[in-house]
Amino acid sequence: MSSLMDGPQRQDPAARTGTNTNFMKRPGNDTIAAVATGAGGGIGIVRISGPDALSIAARIFRGRAGRPLEAFSPFLLVLGTVSDPDSSEPIDEVLAVHMPEGRSYTGESTVEIQGHGGRVVLEAVLQATLRAGARCAEPGEFTKRAFLSGRLDLTQAEAVAELICAEEDESRRAALRQLRGAVGGEINQLREQLLDLVARVEAALDFEEGEIPDDLPLPSQFYALAGTIRKLAARASGTAGSPRGVRVALAGRSNSGKSSIFNYLLNFDRSIVAPSPGTTRDYIEERSMIGGASITLIDTAGLRTTDDLVEAQGVRRSIQRIEDAGIVVLVLDGSEPNHEDDDRLFDLAPHCSPVVIISKSDLPSRLDHEVLRSRTAGLAVFTLSVVTGEGFPDFIAALTSLCRAASQSSAPSMTTPNIRHREALERAAGYLDAAAEQASSGDGFLDRMALELLAALAALGEITGQTATEDILERIFSRFCVGK
Repeated sequence: MSSLMDGPQRQDPAARTGTNTNFMKRPGNDTIAAVATGAGGGIGIVRISGPDALSIAARIFRGRAGRPLEAFSPFLLVLGTVSDPDSSEPIDEVLAVHMPEGRSYTGESTVEIQGHGGRVVLEAVLQATLRAGARCAEPGEFTKRAFLSGRLDLTQAEAVAELICAEEDESRRAALRQLRGAVGGEINQLREQLLDLVARVEAALDFEEGEIPDDLPLPSQFYALAGTIRKLAARASGTAGSPRGVRVALAGRSNSGKSSIFNYLLNFDRSIVAPSPGTTRDYIEERSMIGGASITLIDTAGLRTTDDLVEAQGVRRSIQRIEDAGIVVLVLDGSEPNHEDDDRLFDLAPHCSPVVIISKSDLPSRLDHEVLRSRTAGLAVFTLSVVTGEGFPDFIAALTSLCRAASQSSAPSMTTPNIRHREALERAAGYLDAAAEQASSGDGFLDRMALELLAALAALGEITGQTATEDILERIFSRFCVGK
């Protein structure tokens, strides 16, 4: 944290938390080009973006009567021909449009050439732009330039990829909300509140030693803001708005039958199944479809006390997945007597009404159902067997209904951060907790409090991009395809 502020001197807190984005370079001094559509469609687009977009277009495109694109008004689709810049051989009849700097997707001067969608045709048009002076775009470089030029914040840039990858309607809606600024707007509101606290603490640093100003923030204010941030972070694991669909976690003690049920629902052997307990030492995730809804099915490690450090770590990680899941399915072994670890299961899913499975119905039942009755009152309970298939039709029908309801439960304006956002939000909340603790720590606490608050600001800035490092940008934009 000390790297955020060199010594006790004060300066504008926004400057020290990255609002001036000195780490960023300009979108680019060169001009890039790429095919912006998938090959094989009726129409394909080659996009050119950068300071020389128009001059490159002038070398390869002519409208009717031989007029260059710059002779036409911006945003006007112009019918013409793309030709090889060296041989002047015609390549394709196309429509071309110019979008001037500041009014395009990237924020740069941009030309889009709409031609026939065949792979060979599009490649020939692209090669013509490269010979005319463009450079082939890297994955996600158009959207990265849109971010660097201020057209999009980082959450909106991420939403572009999520919108492209959306596999169900609710995922599309969630990505569109993020693209329209829902996540970034809420983060910016939190940053404004935090900047106010920073300003008040730093003002107090200018007072004489021993003097405490009346408007110095109270620890309760730090804790309150940390709580608000954690509530937003909790939405990142929500059931709707995730490109990976509804998260359904199977939870149970070791050897309760979770992995067998996991494989049965997937219709292939994904998890190892063995009589010995502790076979699943970490959680396993797999995508699937149920009732037309995309889900992420999670097989968690069996919950038990163990001296095996690897298994214990797997149990801790599995507990986090259970707490994060939108739907939790508690698996109880019907062939074994009631166990104290079964009670622990019900305590792990207080955020939702879990579904309860009593497994291994093909074996003699040894569970005391009277003991379970108080715990399962009001919950859906299913008795299943992966050997005979008993109970699965009813369970799958109920799970389908729950998944559909979960996918539709997110209000249109609900902000749904992703996992990267959640990690940064949790760090910001932790720094605020530390700032509150510094409030009563003795001499010099104001300097330390200011450092914690600046670290919290930096964490929030990573989400929208004010303080995102080049490593973060590389990680995000490398997930994009070339041409977007």
